[in-house]
Amino acid sequence: MTTRYTTLPDNKEKPFGGAYSVHDTETCQTRDDAVKEYIDNQSRLDNEAIKSKYVQTYKQWMFAAHPKIKGWEDYNELCFTQGTTESFAQFYIRFRESKRLRLAKGEYFYNQMMKGLWYKEKFAWLDEDEIRPNDVVLISIPFSDTGAVPNYLEKLLTDCDKNDVPVMLDLAYVSLSVDQEVDLTHKCIEYVVSSLSKVFPVELHRIGIRMQRKKFEDQLYVINEKNYNYINVMSAFVGTKLMEKYPADYIYNKYQQKQLDMCDKLNVEASPCVYFGIDRHEQFQEYNRGTESNRLCFSRVWDGRMKDE
Repeated sequence: MTTRYTTLPDNKEKPFGGAYSVHDTETCQTRDDAVKEYIDNQSRLDNEAIKSKYVQTYKQWMFAAHPKIKGWEDYNELCFTQGTTESFAQFYIRFRESKRLRLAKGEYFYNQMMKGLWYKEKFAWLDEDEIRPNDVVLISIPFSDTGAVPNYLEKLLTDCDKNDVPVMLDLAYVSLSVDQEVDLTHKCIEYVVSSLSKVFPVELHRIGIRMQRKKFEDQLYVINEKNYNYINVMSAFVGTKLMEKYPADYIYNKYQQKQLDMCDKLNVEASPCVYFGIDRHEQFQEYNRGTESNRLCFSRVWDGRMKDE
């Protein structure tokens, strides 16, 4: 039996389990058209231009629906990544020997696995100890368990500033919401990462970005260098086409009423992230992720991949 290194429930086969993009008819067609366009024209395309256009487009696009997010303009060191998980791997490699990992309960399963697999005794949940100088913090914003910005985020980042604690912010869910408020000017924030895998039906294409204000030379920067053939250029091409056609608030605006209707039907709270409903009355305990609420994901019910039972 495979060791999971996390106590999170495996709910992939349940209607509201996990966190998935909605396989929206329009975005699926745009994705498929972009793949065909790339294949048909591959020999004539400029790979370096595709890579550059992708990261610059993504940086502008992801913050367009969030005028209250401050400081993103200063993050000019940009890398294409295979989703967010490639960025996480480099983060853990960099700090595994020297730092104590800090996560919030309910965090994305991959990071909880890393805690159980590699950090073990060099770990503490964010709510179980104060921030200390030998810590390193990774947190999803909007938060994986609720889709909301945690009310303690500003204090957390201020404490990390004071203790010179490096922070990675995972913004994978940012384009499922609008008008979030985050201050990215905190000096402790070393990495901001995101992915298109939740907002568009491209989870198998692995389309992500990593942003820094100041470069820390690692493998991701090397493989992103000019004229290297390590980058999935087709995925960068497809991602750019999707972002050019659909504004950053497209999915939120299209599905918000469906979310509200589903939440009303199930008697749960609407998350700021449009795919989720948050159960605060212990109705759906099978979806509990280690916190006081339970997260339900509606996207696979909406697109027909799962039945609402």
